[in-house]
Amino acid sequence: MSEYLVLMREIDDVDRYRNEYVPQVLPLLRKHGAQFLIAGSAAEPAEGDPPNSTVVTRFADTDAVWGFLNDPDYQPVKEIRLSATSRGQMVVAPEFTPPG
Repeated sequence: MSEYLVLMREIDDVDRYRNEYVPQVLPLLRKHGAQFLIAGSAAEPAEGDPPNSTVVTRFADTDAVWGFLNDPDYQPVKEIRLSATSRGQMVVAPEFTPPG
């Protein structure tokens, strides 16, 4: 069953995010079989005060998403994301299957 990584964060340093983080994270996401469903800042707030960027990524299973998050090659890339953003929230959630 698919597993989803949902990340919402405020991108404070757009140039650093685009020029340093994105080029380094994309190969790592591909390595772990990630598929982007939503990525960017075009989402409209419907409730509350969400950060300015949302990403929803699908992975094949729990092992794949945690494999990405715990990949030693991702750790320095993650530090770039953390230093270029604020108000970050991330969840790992399983695909929903309705009862019945």
